Amino acid sequence: MEDREALRRKLDEIRENELNILVVDDEEIMRDMVKDVLAAAGYRVWTASNGEEAITKLKEGAFGIVITDIRMPGMDGVEVTRKLKRIDSEICVIVITGYASIDSAIAVLKEGAYDYITKPFNIDEIRIVVGRAAERQMMMKEAKEKELYQRLSIIDGLTQLYNRRFFDELIEKELAQAQRDAKPFSFLMLDIDHFKNFNDTNGHQAGDWALKRISQVLTGSVRLSDFVFRYGGEEFGVVLPSTDKVSSLTVARRLRLGVSASKFLDKKALPTCHLTASIGVASYPEDAEDVKALIAKADEQLYAAKQLGRDRICFLGIEGTRTEVK
Repeated sequence: MEDREALRRKLDEIRENELNILVVDDEEIMRDMVKDVLAAAGYRVWTASNGEEAITKLKEGAFGIVITDIRMPGMDGVEVTRKLKRIDSEICVIVITGYASIDSAIAVLKEGAYDYITKPFNIDEIRIVVGRAAERQMMMKEAKEKELYQRLSIIDGLTQLYNRRFFDELIEKELAQAQRDAKPFSFLMLDIDHFKNFNDTNGHQAGDWALKRISQVLTGSVRLSDFVFRYGGEEFGVVLPSTDKVSSLTVARRLRLGVSASKFLDKKALPTCHLTASIGVASYPEDAEDVKALIAKADEQLYAAKQLGRDRICFLGIEGTRTEVK
């Protein structure tokens, strides 16, 4: 899962680069004319005199649209298009061709070019083709921004885990899927023991660092198909699709031992001199058949683990009897 900073960097890149245009032509008069037409229309335009220079400029700074002549010495427009698409598959390439070379333009379209314009130039044609390309790039930009904002909205800013908002949405969907497929489903509720003592003694920055480290331990101890959430404060939730009670206990043990074995800052304020976790386990269908009841059962078992001395796992065993393991 990408963290919030990585997602924000992607958003910045999208905003900055999507409508930059690069004009590639070995004839200075031609590329300057295209540049002047587009600059007058309000676009940000750069130029390159050959394919090699175009590739270098694309690597140095992203462009949303590249307009390239087909016939150039050295690297021609077909090869430029092929290489540009390898660098950025979403780049919009427009090729320049003469009326006698339409077949060549079609060949470039097969390489992934968006459209072509013909020489001698028609200024209105340039504006129309580039306008359509710019509109396409803007639509792609808005779609990507929307997707990134959605992803940002489900990530906890401190731990980079999924947040409570996403938990509420996802657990409903996952349990419904388990019911449709007649498969087991488990949920773990985990709380860090004596965390207030650790936080008060070492300070909030140390507490935040510890929560980040614990989050890494948790995500590193589950499958890619599982989901780890920051449920609130020092409390975490783990959703385990297609996982029965026995298998969920194996995961719970791995999480408990992972937290206990991790090294943190000064822990003298803690009774055990190291951070530990208490875990409550609940499974569908044996413990509950709906989300509300499943969460309540896991929460009850977590409370029991705390009452029984912490650093342990509690779950409902045969015929609803409470069982604890370490």
